[in-house]
Amino acid sequence: MSVTAETAPQSDAAARKHRKLWLGVGFVGCIAGSIAFAGPFLSPVLRKHCLPYLPATENTIKLLFSELKGARGPLIDLGSGDGRVVIAAAKQGFIAHGIELNIWLVLYSRLRSLLAGTSSRTKFYRADLWKTDLSPYNSIIVFGGESMMSDLSVKLKKETVANTDIISCRFPLDSNVWDTCSMIEDGHNPLWRYKQSSDKCR
Repeated sequence: MSVTAETAPQSDAAARKHRKLWLGVGFVGCIAGSIAFAGPFLSPVLRKHCLPYLPATENTIKLLFSELKGARGPLIDLGSGDGRVVIAAAKQGFIAHGIELNIWLVLYSRLRSLLAGTSSRTKFYRADLWKTDLSPYNSIIVFGGESMMSDLSVKLKKETVANTDIISCRFPLDSNVWDTCSMIEDGHNPLWRYKQSSDKCR
């Protein structure tokens, strides 16, 4: 038997082994990439309080800012998602900030604001709302989950200053802590307005 005939099977075996190795590396890479991408979406679910990513509808945003008509000063959206509420606020004349745990949504929001021409009036941060000081803001918007509203009500009462406007979407704040100024039905997205003030809702 010739040398060429003897080495051909060995070459084929080496090539198959090489392909399997690269397939394995590719598979591991895909898994790692999926975890890196999905992690920011899944990690909030593991927390005590979870802010679900459910984008606000155009009608909800319209009603929200009708409730904030005449309000000025810095605004913050707690759990800003894809940035649509913050960008809408900037277009209404607010200096608007958004905090969000999901870094991909933070980066997407920054790009979206840049393309919308509102980047000079917006800031997006990767931050935990429970560790964020809310006292600098005159208007606060939250699309919360039912389980978090009691604790959030206490935090807002402690940290907000007089005449701060608060809009809570989907779920109300704790009625033992806050008096409702107004409430708007919007299908599955009702809105409640509150005001931190000794004069209640004036």
